[in-house]
Parts: sequence; C-alpha cells; structure tokens
Amino acid sequence: MISYQNYNIKMKTMLRIRIFLMAGISFFFSLSCIDRDILNVSDSLEIHSSYSVPIGDFSYDINNYLESVAAFPYSSPDSLYFENVLYPNPDSAVYFSSTDTFAFNLISDPSRKVRSIEFVILISNGYPTEASAQVYFLSGTSIITSDPVFSGGPIRIEPAVVNDEGLVTDPSITRVSVTMPPEFIQKLSVINGIQIKGMVNTTRSDIPRVKFLRKYQIDIFIGSRIELLFNTGEL
Repeated sequence: MISYQNYNIKMKTMLRIRIFLMAGISFFFSLSCIDRDILNVSDSLEIHSSYSVPIGDFSYDINNYLESVAAFPYSSPDSLYFENVLYPNPDSAVYFSSTDTFAFNLISDPSRKVRSIEFVILISNGYPTEASAQVYFLSGTSIITSDPVFSGGPIRIEPAVVNDEGLVTDPSITRVSVTMPPEFIQKLSVINGIQIKGMVNTTRSDIPRVKFLRKYQIDIFIGSRIELLFNTGEL
C-alpha cells in the first residue's frame, strides 16, 4: 500500500512534469507566432521618425535710415535721438527684407514621406519700439504667396525693455511655433529659398522722443521640426 507521504510526492512530481511540458509547448508556439508575425509584417512595417533642421538666422539694423534722417531740412512732429543727437523723424517705420537660399533636399520625395512640418521662430528685438515680421518660402524667383508662415499676417514683436533714461536694458524675446498645412508639404520639393520681410517702428506712443543706439538690432532665428513616416519596403 502506498503511504500518504509517497502518494503526495508522486503527485507533486507528476505536476512538475506537466508544468514543464506545458511551458515547453507554449514556448514553441510563441516562437512560431513570432516568426510568422515577422514574416507577415516586414514588408509593411511603418517607422515614425522626426528630426530638427536649422533654417537660418538673420540680423537687421536700421542704422542706414537713422544716419540719413539728418539730411532732411524740415522738422517733424515726431523726433528721435540717435547716438544722443536729436533728429527729425519723417517715417514712422523702417522696412527690411532679406532673402537666402534653402531647400528641403535632405528628404527624397518629401510629399510622400513628410507627415508634418513645424517651424520654430525665435525673435530677439533690441529696439525700444515695436516691430513685425513675416516669413515666406520661395520657388524659383517667385514667392509662394499662398504659404506665408504666419497665415494671420505679420507677427507682432514687442519692444525691448527700457530704463528711466529711455535706453534698452534687455531685448524682448518672441518665440512662435507654427505647424504648416498639408498644402505646404506638397510644395516642399520645389522650395529653394526663404524670405523675411518686416519693419521696425521709429515711434512709440508712450515715449515722445525715442532713443536709438547704433548697436541696437533685431535677430531672427528659424528652425524646423519634421516628422517622417517610412515603410520598411522603402528602406
């Protein structure tokens, strides 16, 4: 007769054998599933990736205008100080424009692979007056007028911080992120340049006579974040 202790040992041994057997079967089928899944999806696996691309930095000053105002023989209701000398101010704003080459040629067939593109613009205004700017992308010699970065019009840039003497102590910093519409992505392959247009005001409502120094300027830095979608069959 089998004792209760021996019977208990025998049952535990059989249970361990069953557990090992079931684990081995499960492992075998799991490997089969893994192999099958790899073979089934390797041709259609989608890979999401993103990277950042610096587009350019631009610096402007209005010194040419400030140095020319003394040539005007007439006085103006609005006057300004330039390097501590008082001048008449015939214009309430000075316009600037700059063009540079740039192409999204790091991506082959961008209209198919690019899923989204975001531009990040950082503007440092060292002038004691308000400014504004708009960014355009160029195709050939023409501006893609339907695709300015700021769809609502030029972006407003706050004036720099001034002290009690009217001198700039700190520039204003404006940071804007803009996600471009799908129509813009379709035109990436033909873009070969970038243009910035803007203006710097020479007057300020709360300061009767604004003070300008030759060292003041406005700096614009532009970068991009591009999200891509690849298929393993294309790699």
